[in-house]
Amino acid sequence: GIAVRVNVAANSQNVNSLTVNLPKVTQERIIDNKVQTFALALERPDITLSLSLASVQEINRQANADVQLTATRLTESTSLSGEARAVVGGRPLFQLTATYKGGARTITDFGNGSVTIEIPYKLQPGESAGGLYLVYIDGLGKPQFLTNSSYDREAEVLRGSTTHFSLYAVGYKAPDAFSDIANHWAKEDIEFVAARGLMAGVGNGKFNPDGTMTRAMFVTALGRLAGIDPAGYKSGTFTDVKADAYYAPYVEWAQKTGVVKGIGGGLFATDRNVTRQEMAVIMANYAKAMGYKVPVNREALVFSDHAGIASWAADAVQAMQQ
Repeated sequence: GIAVRVNVAANSQNVNSLTVNLPKVTQERIIDNKVQTFALALERPDITLSLSLASVQEINRQANADVQLTATRLTESTSLSGEARAVVGGRPLFQLTATYKGGARTITDFGNGSVTIEIPYKLQPGESAGGLYLVYIDGLGKPQFLTNSSYDREAEVLRGSTTHFSLYAVGYKAPDAFSDIANHWAKEDIEFVAARGLMAGVGNGKFNPDGTMTRAMFVTALGRLAGIDPAGYKSGTFTDVKADAYYAPYVEWAQKTGVVKGIGGGLFATDRNVTRQEMAVIMANYAKAMGYKVPVNREALVFSDHAGIASWAADAVQAMQQ
C-alpha cells in the first residue's frame, strides 16, 4: 500500500513543543487514497508519529474539521508520581494531544486505529533492551507498560503502538536475572519475553535456554502475546487438558481461533515437544488469526534439508524464513 512520511525540520531551533495542522481536506485525501500509514517525523522535539489509515478515519469522523497534533517534550519527570518517576527517570517524556476547534475539543481515542510512536533513545550502561518499554501515564498517575513496544537496537529508537494520546515516555523495568543466560546468543530475546510475561523461568533463577518447548507452552506464549483474557476461555474441548492447568485457557483459545488444532481423538498432546516446522505453521496461523500480514523482507532460501520439511509445513516455513 501507500505510505506518506512528512519530515518536519527544526531549522536548528531547539524547540520543546511543536503543533502540526492536519487539515480536513488532507484527512480526506489520505482516506480516499487508502494511505496505510501517515507519518510525521519531528526533528524537534525528537519523535515520530505514524497514524494508521483507521486512526485517520476515526479522527476525521470525530472532528469533521482540521485537527492539530501536538508533541511536547517535558524536560523533567518530577511532576510524576513516585512510581511513574521511578519507571521514567531521566528518560524522554512527551505530552501528546490531538485537538480541534481551536483546541476546545480533544480526540479521545483512535477507535480501531493505532498510532505508532518512535522515540530516539540510546541504551544506557546497565540497561537491558528487553526492559525498555513505551509507557503511558494514566489518569491516576500510574505508569502503564505497553507490551507491544520494543527497542530497536540498530535504529536506536523505542517503538510502540497506542490507540489514544496521553503522557508517554521511555520507561524501564529490569527483567528477571537468569543465571544461565549470561553468554547465550538469545540473552536479549529471553529478557524481552520474560519481561513481558510471555515466558517464565524454570525455577532457581534459571531459564533453561537450551531446553525444549511443548505444544502447551508454545500456545501459552502466543496467547499471552495476543493479550487474551484467560477467563474468557473455558477448557473442555480436549480430554488431555486439565481444567486447572495454567495452559488450559490458552489451548482453548488456540483451538477456537485456528492457531493450533488437536491431533485427533479429542487430544491436544499438551506435553509433546513442538518441532521447528510445527512452530512455523503455528506462527503463520497466529498471524492470520490476528489479522497480521507477514512481511516479505528476505529472499527465499532453499535449505539443504528441505526434503525433510513436510509438505503441509513448506509454505509456512518459507513465509517465516522470509
